[in-house]
Amino acid sequence: MEKLILVSNPGSASRKYALYRGKTCLAKLHFEHESEAVICTLETGGKKERVDTNLSHLSFAASQLADVLVDHKIITGAKPIKRVALRVVAPSVYFQKDRQLNKLTLAKLAELEPVVPLHINATLQEASLLAKYFPQAQLVGISDSAFHATMPELASRYGLPKNDADRLGLKRFGYQGLSVESVVKTLRATKKLAARTIVCHLGSGSSVTALASGRSIDTTMGYSPLEGLMMSTRSGNLDIAAALALQEELGLKGDSLLEYLNEKSGLLGVSGKSSDIRELLKLESDEPAAKLALDMYVYRVQACIGQMAAVLGGIDALVFTGTVGERSSPIRQRIVHKLMFLGLAIDPAKNHVSVEPGELTQISPPHFPAKIFIVPANEDSVMAVRGQAYKLK
Repeated sequence: MEKLILVSNPGSASRKYALYRGKTCLAKLHFEHESEAVICTLETGGKKERVDTNLSHLSFAASQLADVLVDHKIITGAKPIKRVALRVVAPSVYFQKDRQLNKLTLAKLAELEPVVPLHINATLQEASLLAKYFPQAQLVGISDSAFHATMPELASRYGLPKNDADRLGLKRFGYQGLSVESVVKTLRATKKLAARTIVCHLGSGSSVTALASGRSIDTTMGYSPLEGLMMSTRSGNLDIAAALALQEELGLKGDSLLEYLNEKSGLLGVSGKSSDIRELLKLESDEPAAKLALDMYVYRVQACIGQMAAVLGGIDALVFTGTVGERSSPIRQRIVHKLMFLGLAIDPAKNHVSVEPGELTQISPPHFPAKIFIVPANEDSVMAVRGQAYKLK
């Protein structure tokens, strides 16, 4: 019988888990805050149910995983879980591959924490808890940037002195690769994978990726996930001189500048109200700052789609994925509105009714040359396959 593998995908606002036996998903668990409490949504056999927890913070979610799975008779105990696959977001050539999370690897990860504080801090906390509550399991770190290793040098390099860039490992690694890899997997399985495809992963973090026959040849995130689009709380692209002016004028010391750009900027910073697209859509008619934030967000996605179309020499398919990409019909409509020159158009009726579809859904008119799809992200399945395939040394 194939061994069980637990998939862990820690985010800044939630903790997502999935339990697999081979390619079969037995259960999915989603821990998130609700008011002052932490709740868990358990999905098994296509059915979802709410599970209350006594957790005070999301970072302790892993401590209750085994109890939830046992209480709902999915497993009889933690021992059958022999491997855990944990998502790793870290800027380095070393972490552009999947790695066993031993003491050496975790130490290397900790060294990079100041660069990507949000993700790496959560990953280190998660690794510690998983090792404690699943001591019999082998931990494998699944690289979120590995998919983008196919980017050519002209796309991955910065305009820095080559010797310094190579010595310090400064290059564009790209992220959200697990999501894009899952999109490619779905497109291939449904025979919808086009030669020139652009994938928009829109969520709390957002990116646009150019795919040539399923291979990443450019993406908007760079050395860290901060580069590229304006996001929920991240600034996206910013002139380094502007960043240094911020640091000087606001007296930002140590990691404070990165915290400011990662956690206090983007939609939240521009609107002054919220980082949530849904809330800003409600506010925009009365709040000019909320409207500006949404307009900037849409504008930058449009600009990056144009950039990636130029990289590919045209476009055959546009894909929306991620929380916003899958759920927000108004944002999809606004993004595509100015892209008819690329052969892109949305069918308003199909777009309007497509809110978090469970499978690949086409929302473009059939007669237009370029297709538009919504493809649900399924990072868990990619992580499970790669986690099981990883050969321990």
